[in-house]
Amino acid sequence: MTQARRWFAPVFVAALFALVTLPASSPASAATVETSGDAVSMPDAASITFALRVQAAGGLREAVLNYRVLGPAGNVGGSVRPEVHTTPTQELRATLATNDGQRFIPVGSTFVYTWALTDADGEVHTTEERTFVFLDGRYQWQAMTEDLVTVYWYHSDSSARDVLLGSIAAVRLNEDLLRTTLTYPVAVVLYRNSGDAAGAQNGRGGTYDEETITGGARVATALVHIYHPLGSYAEVARHEIGHIMTKVAGVGAFPTMPSWLDEGVAVYSQADPGAGYRSGVDQAIRANDTFRLRSLQGPVNESSLVNKFYGLSWATVDFLIETYGRESFADMFALLKSGESIDVALTRTYGFDQDGLYNEWRESVGLARLEFAALATPIPQAEATRAPLGIPTSSAGGAASDGTASTPAPVDGAPVATAEGSSNTMTAVIIGVVTLLLAGGLGGVGLKMMRRKA
Repeated sequence: MTQARRWFAPVFVAALFALVTLPASSPASAATVETSGDAVSMPDAASITFALRVQAAGGLREAVLNYRVLGPAGNVGGSVRPEVHTTPTQELRATLATNDGQRFIPVGSTFVYTWALTDADGEVHTTEERTFVFLDGRYQWQAMTEDLVTVYWYHSDSSARDVLLGSIAAVRLNEDLLRTTLTYPVAVVLYRNSGDAAGAQNGRGGTYDEETITGGARVATALVHIYHPLGSYAEVARHEIGHIMTKVAGVGAFPTMPSWLDEGVAVYSQADPGAGYRSGVDQAIRANDTFRLRSLQGPVNESSLVNKFYGLSWATVDFLIETYGRESFADMFALLKSGESIDVALTRTYGFDQDGLYNEWRESVGLARLEFAALATPIPQAEATRAPLGIPTSSAGGAASDGTASTPAPVDGAPVATAEGSSNTMTAVIIGVVTLLLAGGLGGVGLKMMRRKA
């Protein structure tokens, strides 16, 4: 987001959650290798250091720290190899960078790790698995849990309770709205402000970050960060939990959800859209300078367009729900979940695609409908190898305005549909002729070979 209950007693996270000290001694194997002092230190949001004391006759050939970051969509992991020595006793230290431009492991992630130690004889000794929650060691964290939501905080009990209540409210609202159920635990990491959160955010770009205050972010499938209240910590929490719920309800094996829908539901999850977003959409309507939905498949990349983008996304989602009802809205999400594109899901549910929805909304706010080029019928082509599941394949695009005074953003492929079709047809003819020639040539060679053999 940019711009009567059972309470569990707050749990103080020992040593800032910055030092996890495990049992004093744990034998990794039989007699040759012994370990002690297994500990994890987290000085800030940018790194984690794993430490282990090892006694091994002849020293070690190799030591590997293997870790996994747990998540409901699947675990990801890696390894760190510290320097080892041939001395009988040594202190191993393996440091993992968590936010260095190449890797982003967000604060609040749950880790499982083990050490694999190779002794002088080449035998591998593996320590027991250990689990911990990665939290920014600059602050003394506490934890509060209700239902499936856990809030980590360090500065205000009342703010943490508000965030917990807001998160649960957003879960329940979207379970009803989207006809879905949250089945896994969700963590919310609450910072006091953007200054405190320095180093914990995954930046989008220098200029954008300098000109925009980010209230929070869904940083993993079941993990939310709150960096700034933007008026209310609870509203930021409701918004970001809305993002978690759209993923639960509408994202299948291959993500097909446009940003206008994802952000629109997230703003709809708030108790109120807020003055900034309302102002953004109101000004766009008055100026007849609204975004075509097809230009909002990815987030905007200009800070000046933030309020307009979020406001129009919310207004479109609100229009669908208020005009056609929650049942139809949930049906559309179910189609997205099954793998249908947004245009197919809209058409099968409401009878119009994104351009049709855009015109329906424009008409509802007193703006004229716009004419758009028809989408070209795709010509069947060989399909490239798809990226493995879990690797993002979507790309963010900027937003383009349209209205009576500006040219509507072209539909991808539409302006060159005839040329593309002719080109594909000619290519098919050429390929066919070349194939026949090759087949004939190879056939002749085959006959000659058979005759020689005879």
